[in-house]
Amino acid sequence: MIRFTKMQALGNDYLVVEPGHLERPIDGALVRQLCDRHFGIGADGVLLGPTERIGESGAETTIGLRIFNSDGSECEKSGNGLRMFAAYLRRNYLPADKFVLEVLAGDCPVEIISTDPWEVSVDMGMAESLGDMELETPEGTVIPFHRVDIGNPHAVAFVPDATEELARSVGAWAAHHPVFGPHGTNVQLCTAVDRQTLKLQIWERGAGYTLASGSSSCAAAYSAFRAGYVDRSVTVTMPGGDVTVLIDNDRIHLQGRCEFVAHGSTFDS
Repeated sequence: MIRFTKMQALGNDYLVVEPGHLERPIDGALVRQLCDRHFGIGADGVLLGPTERIGESGAETTIGLRIFNSDGSECEKSGNGLRMFAAYLRRNYLPADKFVLEVLAGDCPVEIISTDPWEVSVDMGMAESLGDMELETPEGTVIPFHRVDIGNPHAVAFVPDATEELARSVGAWAAHHPVFGPHGTNVQLCTAVDRQTLKLQIWERGAGYTLASGSSSCAAAYSAFRAGYVDRSVTVTMPGGDVTVLIDNDRIHLQGRCEFVAHGSTFDS
């Protein structure tokens, strides 16, 4: 039996599992079983943590977190995952509203903005532009992508109207294009609505089509800002809802809401 908490941020859902609640080490097969929407619990991924002990009086300066995609692969960073896990820690263990989460991509300071509703801000770190490239789709359409590293890889394409259909066709095709290497990339189809608003559709390399993504929002906002489409503070609108991205030079801050769906439930693996 595995004890878990299910959370969601704008329809991007994760299962929070503490290491002490597992009878065997986590691996890709177990993650896929948990995330399966027909034979498991169903989720876009698993948040495994805390990987460091939390004392009665609070937490260590840095609290470890491992993040898994629904396909069983481990990912470097997830903006929504970080925000959900911060809320989980604040609800269950921590009196503080500010602390640091350590993921594969490094340290990410987080801040609890409110608890009713839950709203969390996360410092996503430095974004790095990896340049532009053009790819020709199997249908012969040439699409320019801007590559961004924000601790995990992204490829942003600006289109007249970002739709789910584009994400499921162009996004799915581009995510595992050989040019992005053996691990692929996350793909964002983006439309600049005005200088404060972006419309976004997403295909994640490890989860497929998703209703929202925090790191994708940051990559898209950063790319749009560099291109001169938007200002430093941007509302990113996705099918699951909105987040706010603030660009401070090349440093990115993400803020938005999250919710507890099922708390302290069990699953027979």
